[in-house]
Amino acid sequence: MTLPTKIKALFTVEGHTTELQEVPLPTLDKDEILVRTLAVTINPTDWKHVSLISGLGNRVGCDFVGIVEQLGPEVKNASLKKGDRVAGFVHGGLTPDRGSFAEYLKTESEIVATIPDNVDDLTAASLGIGGETAVQALFHRLALPVPDFSNGPVPVTDASPEILIWSGSTTVGQWAIQIAHLAGYRVITTASPKNHPLLRDLGADDLYDYRDDTTPHKIAAKYPNLRKALDCISEHGTQQLCVKSLGTHGGDLVVLLKPDKEAIELRKGEVNIIHTLAYTALGRPFNYGRAVYDEQRVTADKELMKEWLNGDQGLFYQLFQKGLLRGNRIKEMSGGLDTIPEGLKYVQEGKASAEKLTYRISSQ
Repeated sequence: MTLPTKIKALFTVEGHTTELQEVPLPTLDKDEILVRTLAVTINPTDWKHVSLISGLGNRVGCDFVGIVEQLGPEVKNASLKKGDRVAGFVHGGLTPDRGSFAEYLKTESEIVATIPDNVDDLTAASLGIGGETAVQALFHRLALPVPDFSNGPVPVTDASPEILIWSGSTTVGQWAIQIAHLAGYRVITTASPKNHPLLRDLGADDLYDYRDDTTPHKIAAKYPNLRKALDCISEHGTQQLCVKSLGTHGGDLVVLLKPDKEAIELRKGEVNIIHTLAYTALGRPFNYGRAVYDEQRVTADKELMKEWLNGDQGLFYQLFQKGLLRGNRIKEMSGGLDTIPEGLKYVQEGKASAEKLTYRISSQ
């Protein structure tokens, strides 16, 4: 197909809001690919960039699935070719030229996963931040060993180690439950009881009501050897609840936002609280508030994530192809790019529950 010279993309504008604008087709650096966007999803980080973080004139959106339409002259991922369907995320809201809420986007060749034919566009679009944050938290920050999935999932037995995934119905939580279960962990999770059937179907073994004040005590009493936890909310006191839930000897807790001082002091010396931020896996230095993520740090995280991405060579492709990953529960929205601002408001107001708002942008 002939590439357009102009495309539509969503940008930040005055008043902490967004506007759909017509701009030139992205130009590629040496190791970048041009992707025609098929579908996108909304993450909390999208509205947070628009309302709290981003400057004016930055392109918005992170998660995507699309078709490779052009490759840069020195693409490092030799497995990629024009016409491949790929998924991943970009750091939307940070710069004027990089964001997924657009008809076309650009990204580096090594940080996308090729999507097999048995996975639909909407499921694939949910991979990005949710799936990669789960992998980064479980295998990079908590340092769980990555299993050999060539023979399928690792069976969960009475002797399997436990892991707590607090707020399992969130985007990251749903991915983390599936991946930890496939890796052979006994998954303990919290959520609203109405979402328990979904999470049990994804692989959760033991479920608790996150609103029940006694939940941390119940978990700690039942699982005295619990040493690994992931907090998929990481605010409004959830870090403290996770710290209380860990077993007799403490352990490691990964959080998605800044470690809470009160949570740190609660079991200081027993519980190690570790922050993770999926953007580091993109391999591009950036500032996030006062934090500086330099080239050395992001390069290391990108190298670790390549085991899961890297076109059809990564574990995401293998697990999708075997039918072992289901992605997030999807809520398909109508209107494409034009109605994404309404979706951002919907997510910001906390109306999305155990579902990911997903928009079709173009057809294959």
